[in-house]
Amino acid sequence: MPLKNKDQPLRKKIALKKGAIRGSLQKKIAGRRIKVEPFAALLPHIITVTALCSGLTGIRQALLENWEGAVFAILLAAFLDGVDGRLARLLGTSSHFGAELDSFADLINFGVVPALVMYFYALQSLGNPGWAVVLFFSTCMVLRLARFNVMAFDESKFPLWGKNFSVGAPAPAAALLCLSPLIFELAFPGVNFNSVVVAFIMICVGGLMVSRLPTLSFKKLPLNQQHTIPVVLAVVTFFGCLYSAPWQTLALVIFCYVTSMPLVFWQCRLFVKKHHSESKNQS
Repeated sequence: MPLKNKDQPLRKKIALKKGAIRGSLQKKIAGRRIKVEPFAALLPHIITVTALCSGLTGIRQALLENWEGAVFAILLAAFLDGVDGRLARLLGTSSHFGAELDSFADLINFGVVPALVMYFYALQSLGNPGWAVVLFFSTCMVLRLARFNVMAFDESKFPLWGKNFSVGAPAPAAALLCLSPLIFELAFPGVNFNSVVVAFIMICVGGLMVSRLPTLSFKKLPLNQQHTIPVVLAVVTFFGCLYSAPWQTLALVIFCYVTSMPLVFWQCRLFVKKHHSESKNQS
């Protein structure tokens, strides 16, 4: 009996060590298990990948010289790009992975695909200078998205007016402006853009992307509940026109966006002056 009593503390220590080892092994195994995400959390990523596939399909349509299909594929990618982020915020499933995935998809859909479509459509006849324009536009899109990611990570990088206007042309708007010669030719068959003019437009749009000029941002419009009915009617009218006369409607949208730039710049200057005057009065 005395020997058994002496062995009891030793047995307890051995049992405690075994239990600790088992616990650590279970924690390691649990950490290495694949976490099963609900379908709702994966839905925004699925939409982003679908937008990417749609944008890449635009290249194939351009190779087949189906210009209407190429533009439609890019527009579908732009529509899905506007859905995935809002859906992620609505479901509360926003993540750093989703933001990075969306950024890479934007680079391809709005930086590479539109430039290649316009190269096959008009710039190919220019040879090496035409390809240099494609490289310039795509590089500007990379710089634009990189700057946007930095600003999203650190809001202090935003200019004073950055919360009310977009800094430079957003990626989807830049893609639409890049395709504007093709869209205008589809809308008005009598219009014909020279290859040099197309190259000049793409260079201007690339510069607008990386500039710090204020541009219109539909996400930052000061809308409230009083604007619900007019906004709904405007959206319904827009989609009705887009269905009945798609190319003329897109041409009108591009024209309105370009002509709004001076007005947006003027509104931005008024905003900055008002802010400086208020800060002086407070001091």
